[in-house]
Amino acid sequence: MRNFITKNILFIFKVTMAHIVTYMACGVVFFNIFDYTQLFEIGNVKYFMRPAMGVSSLLGPVFQILRGFILALVLLPIKDSFIGKRYAWLKLWVVIAGIGIICTPAAAPSSIEGIIYSQLPLVFHLKIAPELFTQTLLFSILVTSDSRIKMPQKIKIPVTITIISGISFSLFGILLGLILNADIMKSATDIGAFVVMFLSLTCIFFATQIYCKGKIKAWLYYGICYLALAVFPTIYNYMSDSLLQSPLSLIVSGIPVFFIWIYIKVTSTPID
Repeated sequence: MRNFITKNILFIFKVTMAHIVTYMACGVVFFNIFDYTQLFEIGNVKYFMRPAMGVSSLLGPVFQILRGFILALVLLPIKDSFIGKRYAWLKLWVVIAGIGIICTPAAAPSSIEGIIYSQLPLVFHLKIAPELFTQTLLFSILVTSDSRIKMPQKIKIPVTITIISGISFSLFGILLGLILNADIMKSATDIGAFVVMFLSLTCIFFATQIYCKGKIKAWLYYGICYLALAVFPTIYNYMSDSLLQSPLSLIVSGIPVFFIWIYIKVTSTPID
């Protein structure tokens, strides 16, 4: 029973992460290819879509955690019908693209209903479609893939936790900026903040390595993670007079530590 629960939790985690990664990657690529800033201002599009660089759009990546989680729950009851099957990625993609994009009941962009019933210009439907189909394709491939990245076991867990920390650190940094009503784009040009993030993630990597070897206690490990992801960035914000200067960062920026704890508990990370 425990093994069954663990497998389902890992599936939910995998689907959620696959959605977040593909959403953000495709968003960045196609945003620049089709210049969404101008595209969102064409004709009736400006009344349908919020500004490409507006607060809502910048907050989007944060809500992908929830969207990914919901997608995982939807796919969970039917995962055995495609996981491990031949052409699993294609079957899943056809279902998602067919129901979620082309034949969605709403008059959404790039859907049949959207083209017929909405007043959005055809060029908008055509330029949005590549991102929708590419993202769902990559998502389907990642979800159904049973391949494993080949790397030494001693660094596999530290690398995974560092990636989890980096993604969640960035997402909750955006959330903090929106809570504080800060100019996120201006904050994104702060080179010092990226240096702090790099040092924090490096600390997470080596701390995880040491923890997996059983050389430090769990409470000390999580304390180090919290210092790296919440305390150090907060200190930097005050020292640099950052727009994210707020004691609230000690709470928001500390949430990734909770994700690290979940991953370790769910995967039963071995401690030498």
